Amino acid sequence: MNRCYKNACSMACLILSFLVEGCISLHLGRATFIDTGGAIANIGQKQAKLRPEGQPVTKGGVDIFQFRYRIWKKGDSYILQLPVCYVPARYPVLVHLAGSYTWRKKTLDGQYPERYRDAEVVQYPVEYFYAELTEVQYKQMWTEDKRIKQDKQSVLRDVRILTPAEVDLSNAVLLSDRCREPYPIYRLWNNCENLPSPRRTWYNRCLMPLSWAAEAVDIPLSIIATPIGWVVDAIYEPLNN
Repeated sequence: MNRCYKNACSMACLILSFLVEGCISLHLGRATFIDTGGAIANIGQKQAKLRPEGQPVTKGGVDIFQFRYRIWKKGDSYILQLPVCYVPARYPVLVHLAGSYTWRKKTLDGQYPERYRDAEVVQYPVEYFYAELTEVQYKQMWTEDKRIKQDKQSVLRDVRILTPAEVDLSNAVLLSDRCREPYPIYRLWNNCENLPSPRRTWYNRCLMPLSWAAEAVDIPLSIIATPIGWVVDAIYEPLNN
C-alpha cells in the first residue's frame, strides 16, 4: 500500500513539474523541442520550394533574391506562374525558442538544421506550377507588407495550385513578365494549403511508422531539453549582449 502511495505521489510530482515547466515556457516564450521523428521523415523525401529566378539585389548589406512574375488574366481569374524545385526534406531536429523580440539582441533562437536559403535553392532544377487566383486573392497577395506571416484566416489558403497539364492559357492575356521582390509570392506560398505534394521514395514510406513512433519519444526529450535551454540562454545572452 505504501509503495503504491509513493508511486502515485512520484507520478503526481512529475506531472506537476511538467505542467509548471509548460506554463513557464508559455509565459517566457522560451522552449526547446527535439524532433527525431522529423529526422527520420527526412530520409528519402523531397519537398517543393519556391525557386528564385531573378538576380539578387543588395539592400542594407543583404542579398534579396528576386522572382520573375509571369501573370495572366483569363476571365475572372488571375494565373501566376510558380517557379518550384524539389529539395531534400529538411525537418529540424532541434528547435530553440529564445523568447520575444529576439531580433533586438543576440540569442540562440533558431533551428538545426537551418531552413533552406535562396542561395541553396537556386542550385536545384526549376519546375513550373501555376496558381489560379480570384480577384480578392490576387489583391491580397499584393498587400503592402514585407512581413511574411502565416494566417489561417487568409483568403490565400484556398488558392488552387495547378500542374502545367491542368493549365490552359489560350485566350489568356499576359499582364506581367518581370522580376520583382519576393514578398508577394512568398505570402501566397506560405498561406496556401494546396501546395505540391512531397515526393517520397519507397523506403521513406516504409520508415513512416518509425517516424510516428519517434514523435511520441520526442515529448519527454523536449521536456528534458527545455530547462537545459534555459540554462544555456542564461549563460549565453549576458556574455554576448
